Amino acid sequence: MSRVRVKSTLIAASLAAFVATAAAQTQVSAPKNKYSPADDVKLGREAAQEVEKEMPVMRDSQVNAYLDRIGQRLAENIPAEFRHSEFRYSFTGVNMKEINAFALPGGPMYINRGMIEKAHNEGEVAGVMAHELSHVALRHGTAQQTKATPYAIGQIAGQIAGNLGKSIGGSMGNTVGRAIVRGALGGILRR
Repeated sequence: MSRVRVKSTLIAASLAAFVATAAAQTQVSAPKNKYSPADDVKLGREAAQEVEKEMPVMRDSQVNAYLDRIGQRLAENIPAEFRHSEFRYSFTGVNMKEINAFALPGGPMYINRGMIEKAHNEGEVAGVMAHELSHVALRHGTAQQTKATPYAIGQIAGQIAGNLGKSIGGSMGNTVGRAIVRGALGGILRR
């Protein structure tokens, strides 16, 4: 077989593999959600106020600027069908040694110092942040509640608090979880 023919065959095989891989990619779709994006924003804003009261949020402008730079680049690349103009993404460091990050409905995200320190490079930090950002963009918090029960949005606060309590862990997780429920339910009852 001539070199030209081998080269052409390799190019054709590579192109076919590329097309097959592109066609086989998983299609992402947002789950059903009976709540509005504005509900996500309201719940997330109220939960963020409680998180910032209860957790050791970092006031280090360099760390928060670093996280914001990564987060804003990620947010700019959310596919158009999952963008919600109401959402306000924010990225804040938390002075905790545990390797963790979490995001709230509507856009607030918190990234533990331990996760930042353990990351080998910016790509690892971005990977964790992208995972959390996908939960916000796909509106998983309120979508879970839609799937679970037909009752009030106040139950979402409990679900988010429970998940955060597990994520954060220990007494700090329980304290933050209780504070979120109090704050979010208080806001909902004032509606």
